[in-house]
Amino acid sequence: MSGWSLEAAITMERRHILEGEERVSRQEALVRQLIGQGHGELAIAATDLLGRQREFVAVAKERLRTLEQRRVGPPSRN
Repeated sequence: MSGWSLEAAITMERRHILEGEERVSRQEALVRQLIGQGHGELAIAATDLLGRQREFVAVAKERLRTLEQRRVGPPSRN
């Protein structure tokens, strides 16, 4: 994120997480609907996409933790 301020990067990452969690929620509903309607093959493909979306959110959360730690700084040594 070269050229970005730390606060701008944190704000962007939080937005990515929120948007990703919303996508995951919609995809979960779609998978349930496909299963309920007997569309097994589509449900498998949708479940694969759901897994990738969950991974995206997990990576974004890890990036956010890293950015927030940079904002706070290293722990003091007493």
